[in-house]
Amino acid sequence: MTPTRPSFSALSGCLPDAPDTPDAADAADAAAPDLAALLAGLPGAACVDDAAFAAAYEATGDVDRARLKTCIARLHVVYGQSGLWGTGCPGAGDVREGHAVTRWRQGFVSMERAAPCAWALVCVDGAWTSAPRLLAALLPALFAGVSGVAVLRTGGAGAWPAQVLAALELAGQEVVADVDPAALPGLLDALAVGGGIGSGAGGRAGRLLLLGDHPDEVSAHARALGVEVWRDGPAPAIGVVSDASAIGPADRLDAAALRAAHADATFMDVPATPHGTPSAPLAPLSAVACSPAHAPAWLAHVGLVLGPGHEWCWMHPGLSPAWFTRRAVALLPVPPSHSLPGMP
Repeated sequence: MTPTRPSFSALSGCLPDAPDTPDAADAADAAAPDLAALLAGLPGAACVDDAAFAAAYEATGDVDRARLKTCIARLHVVYGQSGLWGTGCPGAGDVREGHAVTRWRQGFVSMERAAPCAWALVCVDGAWTSAPRLLAALLPALFAGVSGVAVLRTGGAGAWPAQVLAALELAGQEVVADVDPAALPGLLDALAVGGGIGSGAGGRAGRLLLLGDHPDEVSAHARALGVEVWRDGPAPAIGVVSDASAIGPADRLDAAALRAAHADATFMDVPATPHGTPSAPLAPLSAVACSPAHAPAWLAHVGLVLGPGHEWCWMHPGLSPAWFTRRAVALLPVPPSHSLPGMP
C-alpha cells in the first residue's frame, strides 16, 4: 500500500513487570493466528488488494483524508496515550503480557496477569459506509496490542466505500476482506481449532465485533465458542444544534461534513440544551453535535458529543482497549518467605 500511514510503534507499554525476555514475547505473538492465511484459504472470502486501497486513498481526496487523520489522532490520544478508559498506563499498544504482584498491609497478596487477546474480528455489514464509526471500533483493538486483527465485510458486493478503505489504510490495517456471511461461522470454528479462542490458550480469548446488521445466530455461535461479542447499535440518530441564534459563528459545525461521515444516520434538529425540549421525551440519540458551550448539558443525555472540527470523529463510549485485554487476579496469603515471583 503506497500512502504513508501513521505509526503506532511508538506506543510504549508499561504494565508492571512485563516480560523482558525474548522467549516470553515470542510465545505471546505465537498465540495469535495468521488471519491473512486463514482468510486466503477460506471458501467465500476475498481479501482486498493493494490496488483497491491505493484507488480508495486517491478517491477520498486531501480534505477527507485530513478529517480521517483527525479522527485517528483523537482516538490515539484518548485511548493510546492518555492512559484513560481502562488502558491502565500510557500507550498500551506494544504490551504483550504483564504481571504484577502486590503485598497489601491488610495481610494478603494479590497477583494480576494482563494480556491482550490473540485476535479480533471487526465485521461490518454490506451497507456499511461510515469510516469514523469503524475506526472507533478498530483502533481500541490496535491500542490494546492485539496481534491478529481483521476487518471483514459480510454480505457486501462490489468496491468498498472509498472513505472506509482510506481510513483503514491510514490506520495501518492490513487484513481486510469480503466474507460470505455463511462462511463466518466456519472462520470462528477454524480459530477454535487453532486453540486461540475462548478461555483456552492461556486465557488469550478472541473478540468479535459486529457493526451494522448481522444475524443473531452469528453472535450465538461465537458465544458458544467462548468468544466475547460487542455489537454496534442500528444506524445512529444524531442530533444537531443548528439554531444560529444559540451558536456563534465560530462555534458552528460543518453539517455537510457530518452527513458525509455518516451517510446511513438519521439527523434531527435539537435545541441548544436538552432542558429546552417540549414535555415529550427526546428520541434516543447516539450523539449530539453542538457548540462547546452546550456540550456539558448534553453529556447527561447522550454518550457522545461532537463539537466543531470533530464532524468526522467518533467514539464508542462502552468500547475501550480494556475490552480487548484479558485480566486474571489471584488473592493469596502472604507466603512465609518471599517465594512468589516479583514479591515485594
